[in-house]
Amino acid sequence: MNQEEFFDEPANVTVEINDEGHLNPQRIAWQGHKYKVIAVGRQWDEADGRHVLVEAAGGTRFELQLRREDFAWRVRRVWRAVEAA
Repeated sequence: MNQEEFFDEPANVTVEINDEGHLNPQRIAWQGHKYKVIAVGRQWDEADGRHVLVEAAGGTRFELQLRREDFAWRVRRVWRAVEAA
């Protein structure tokens, strides 16, 4: 089972925007690691910005936030992939 971890840390996110205005992150650079996004889940707006759930290659999942105040990306939650024993 993956354990949920909470953060509020900056990240560099490469993103595409589709015709409907949905954000499609492609890559994440965070804490000295680079992740390739393989799936984009739901996204929603809150007062603090746009939130996007993504899955990276290897199974780690992220909740990303694009802040309204400065349009900076933040990592808010992470579910790290756990390898089977």
